[in-house]
Amino acid sequence: MILITRPKEQAKDLEMLISSKGYETLRESLYSFKYYKKKIFFDKDKYYIFPSIHSVQSLIKSKQIYKFKNANIFAIGKKVKQILVKSGCKKILLTSIDSNSLLKTLNTLRYSEEKFTYFGSNITNEDFFLKAKKYKINIQKIIIYKTLPVKIFTKRLINNFKLNTVLGITFYSMLAADTFISLSSKYKILSDVKNVHMYCISKRVAKPFQQNNFKYIYVAQQPNQMDLLATIEKNHH
Repeated sequence: MILITRPKEQAKDLEMLISSKGYETLRESLYSFKYYKKKIFFDKDKYYIFPSIHSVQSLIKSKQIYKFKNANIFAIGKKVKQILVKSGCKKILLTSIDSNSLLKTLNTLRYSEEKFTYFGSNITNEDFFLKAKKYKINIQKIIIYKTLPVKIFTKRLINNFKLNTVLGITFYSMLAADTFISLSSKYKILSDVKNVHMYCISKRVAKPFQQNNFKYIYVAQQPNQMDLLATIEKNHH
């Protein structure tokens, strides 16, 4: 059985894909989202970075996405671009595969004098901002939604771990990885779950497992769902 740790809406596609390959799935979200309603101001001279689907969803929920119809936008990930286009945003200047490739673009002469606004969560990729600061890129971070880690494992999940039915777990965020490790420690099952296959969307997400000496850590070649699925197929026995 493969455990999916994403919230219900985001887990649907992955559940279908994994099931289509003949694997049994179990879903238990390790975090949830709360969208803020604060007023966001648009400046036509600025560039806007949307790092996740939720940064777009938050502006849709607060009925402010229309302000960014003609904004200069950088999207991280194809799905973020898709939801922006669907919401009526017309000027997606770049869709990068991850934050590192976006930084390479921002750290060029073309953008050296520009100002950027990053729409994020209370939990942010700090590496991105440290590198941006090092490269002297002018980025303002605006928190427009909150990511909340869960505080407990359900009894169903603990029972599955005790019965050794969970053979693999997928992780899309560092927060999910950290939450999983701390809760496994809380329920005194950390040594047991270290033998489970951990399938991570990126090297950054895999870091907490490496630091805690997990035995089987697999990272998708590129940070996307199809590559993660390929990693599962290659290593799941």
